[in-house]
Amino acid sequence: MQRHDGAFYALRFPNFRLFFIGQFISVAGTWMQTVAQQWLVFSLTRSEAWLGIVAGASAIPYVAFAVWGGQIADRHSRRSILIWTQVFPMVLAFVLAALATNRWVPVQAWHIAALAALLGVVNAFNMPAQQAFVSDIVDERNALGNAIALNALRFNIARFLGPILAGTVLVKAGAAACFALNGLSYIAVIISLVMIRPRPFVRQDRDLSVWQGFVYIRQTRPVLRVIMLIGVASLFAWSVSTLYPVFAERFGKGAGGFSAIMALNGIGAAVGGLTVAGIGNRVPRRLLVYGGGFLFSATLLLLLTAMPTYYLLLACLVLSGFAMIIFGISANIMVQEQVPDELRGRVMAVYSLVFGGLMPVGGLEIGFLAEQIGAVAAVRINAALALAAVAALFAWSQADRSRFDPPAPQ
Repeated sequence: MQRHDGAFYALRFPNFRLFFIGQFISVAGTWMQTVAQQWLVFSLTRSEAWLGIVAGASAIPYVAFAVWGGQIADRHSRRSILIWTQVFPMVLAFVLAALATNRWVPVQAWHIAALAALLGVVNAFNMPAQQAFVSDIVDERNALGNAIALNALRFNIARFLGPILAGTVLVKAGAAACFALNGLSYIAVIISLVMIRPRPFVRQDRDLSVWQGFVYIRQTRPVLRVIMLIGVASLFAWSVSTLYPVFAERFGKGAGGFSAIMALNGIGAAVGGLTVAGIGNRVPRRLLVYGGGFLFSATLLLLLTAMPTYYLLLACLVLSGFAMIIFGISANIMVQEQVPDELRGRVMAVYSLVFGGLMPVGGLEIGFLAEQIGAVAAVRINAALALAAVAALFAWSQADRSRFDPPAPQ
């Protein structure tokens, strides 16, 4: 009997393997750009608020267009959508690289914010298609959870390799080189998408209203709770990464210290991704979602602000990354395992909207809050709010289980 619970089972499928490799190279480049962009903004402004502004610049266009991105993902070939939504970010990366050289005009923080806003428009169409595309390139339904976990593992391995590369390139060649290398990295994912042969796209004749995803979520309470949990984490917990340059500065570390913070957090996340891929369905998904959400959103973030030395801070960030990805992957799998295929694009558009749209808003919120009361106090307030929300949603889930589950036999 064939096993379906191996940690790398989904890589048996050639289409998913191509997607995995192409995306890995591209995401490593994206993380190089993220680190270099945050450091460049902080170097130009010395302002936590500007870190929040740039993080939040992509939120408005993302919120405005993401639900239509989901509708497009259910109407048209997802592979074609993904190809075009890799070409445009590649161009934006090269434009940012040209600006960062200061050869034509001195780069300013608002330039970076404007390009982030344009990238937000592109991501509004890319993210729903990318989330839904995984189910198109995995040939067995029971391998979907493993594919989603490996997708997140790929993202997080790139997430710690990217900052390591960024730290080296920032010191030796500057931010412009990081942006240019990110632009080149998109070539790999475009080639892989051209080579992939997904299942033939079948356009649905039924109602393709853009709002059907919201209707399904509202009527499916377990999915509603998970998406609310993702929203809370995006707004109050994931957004804490906006202040990582401030924590590096607090301990007297430069660009290399900041990239190490990002890399160690990514290492923890990669271990978490491998853990979820390996345990398969042996641990209840609900336990991973709420347990991971509790650890990430509250305990580890509160510990983060209490670390007296830089190296203890790095150790805490490894744990934080581990809990973050256990929670994030499990939430994604829990939603995708329940949603019907004909609604997948629109439901994952809402998921991506909540995840990707609220994180920059949270970055804006925590950036301005840190400007007023300091980074440590801002993180503690956000962590406390996240903890309260996770506890409330878990209590609601428990109440539903008590109400609808049959009593155990006496």
